[in-house]
Parts: sequence; C-alpha cells; structure tokens
Amino acid sequence: MTKYFSTFTGIGGLDWGLESRGAECVGYSEIKRSSVDMYQRHYPTHSNFGDITTMDFHTLPNFDILTGGFPCQSFSLAGLRKGLNDGKDKKGAMVLYLYKLLEAKKPKYFVLENVKGILSHDKGKTFVKIFKVFEAAGYYVKVVLLNSLYYGSPQSRERVLFLGSRDKIEYSIPEIVDDSQRFKDVVQKDESVYKEIKDTERNNNKIEQLLEFNFELIGSWDRVGTLTTQMGCGEKVVQWGDKFRMLTPVECERLQGFSDGWTEGGSLSARYFALGNAVNCNVSEYLFNSYLDKVWEF
Repeated sequence: MTKYFSTFTGIGGLDWGLESRGAECVGYSEIKRSSVDMYQRHYPTHSNFGDITTMDFHTLPNFDILTGGFPCQSFSLAGLRKGLNDGKDKKGAMVLYLYKLLEAKKPKYFVLENVKGILSHDKGKTFVKIFKVFEAAGYYVKVVLLNSLYYGSPQSRERVLFLGSRDKIEYSIPEIVDDSQRFKDVVQKDESVYKEIKDTERNNNKIEQLLEFNFELIGSWDRVGTLTTQMGCGEKVVQWGDKFRMLTPVECERLQGFSDGWTEGGSLSARYFALGNAVNCNVSEYLFNSYLDKVWEF
C-alpha cells in the first residue's frame, strides 16, 4: 500500500485524492488549531506531528509520497548551507524545511502546491530558487499549472504543482476533464442559512461597481472567482431576490470539492479561512487518480 506524509495539511485537500485511491497516511503536519480539528474529525486515526520547524525528520515513519501546500516567501539559498539556523530563513522559508525532510526521508515522490503568483513572485526569482531547492534534494522536478475550473468545479482557481520523482519521468500535458459546471450546480437551496450583505452606502456602491475594489457578483450561470481566506471566502456576493448575500460555507465546500458539512463544528470565520486556504479536491482527485496514475508507480 502506498504511504504518504502530509505537510501544511489544512483540512486535507491534497489528502483527498490519495485517500480516494486507498493510500495510507503515516502522519501529517498542521499547526492551525481550527483546521486540525476539522481534519481530525474526518481522519481520527491520522497522527499530527505538529510544527515542521521543530520536527525530528529522521524519527518519522517511512513513506512513499510527500505532499503539502507550502507558503511562498522570498528567501536565501544560504539557508541550505547554514542548516536552517538563520532566523530569517527559519521564519519565512518553509520550503527549506521541506528540503530537509526530503533529504532525510528520501520518499520516491512529492507533490507540493502553491499559488500561481509564485511564478512571478520577486520577478520570478522565488520560483527558480524553489525549483533548485527541490533538485538539490535529489529529485527530477516537473511543474504543472492546474485550474479547478477544468475538473468539475465552477470555481476558477489556478494552482502550481511541483511534482518530484527520484527517477526521471516523462509527463504529459494535463487534460481538461469537465468545464461545464456553473454556480447553479453548487448553490445551497436552504435560504434560512443565507447571510445578507449589510445595506450600507459603501456596500451598495460595491454592488453597483462604482469603487476601485468592488464585489464580485455571482449569478446562476457564472463561474466563481478564486475563494480566499476572508469572511465569506472573499468579496463575493450572490443576488437573492432584491437582496444580496454572502456565499454559504456549504457552497464554499462544494466549490472546493469537499462533502457538505466538511468544515462543520468550526466558527464561521474559521470555516471560511480553511476553505479559502484549501487545495481543491477535484484537482487532487484528477492529479492522483488520472494524471499521475499514468506515470507513477504507486
């Protein structure tokens, strides 16, 4: 059975695809308490090894695949030479801890996710550095850009996936599987849970698109822009009769490919944060069960 270790786990978006194919999680690393609670409710037998910056990598169980949606910051490659003792690198460059983890455990593969903005961050220098870090850990690295819009979600969410293998592998161009979904396919019918936008002059101006930064207006046949970690998953409003409302947590779960109620139990703000921070499950399922299934032995 394929075994994986999950880092920067959040509520388990990347885990979703591996779990759907029967892989075994030997552990995960997540420090945000509300996200841990949501994740643990679905995976009570998975062990949280805590903060990646204080972990003893050599004592971890062995695994075949490392996963994670790591933060993106500028950093210096000097951190590799300093053994991560530089305070600035320790605070910001989580990718250097991933390097140490890969170096210590040498899994056969890794899948590490980041926002599209990493490609242009610091004029592209951050992307090049990260690529070199993963190569230095002993991996052939391939990068793909996947948009959840093409995998059965009515949300446009572009994410960069770093794919690493100990052996050189030829990858194909990702396919478009299903780009037919619209907001009407995920809308929650129970109006009792709708939260109306406050009737203020500023909100009305944002609805009328009169300000520099306005609401994203969502209709039945629209696709939704990228969910964020803000309350309501961003400045998005849905027309509700002659009123306007926020996206519900269940609608955000559906837009991210999770089952209804996946984030239940958390506060409203914690649910929105977790969902805006998550890897889209539709993308995860395509990645592990279709795209990589053709070239990886797992």
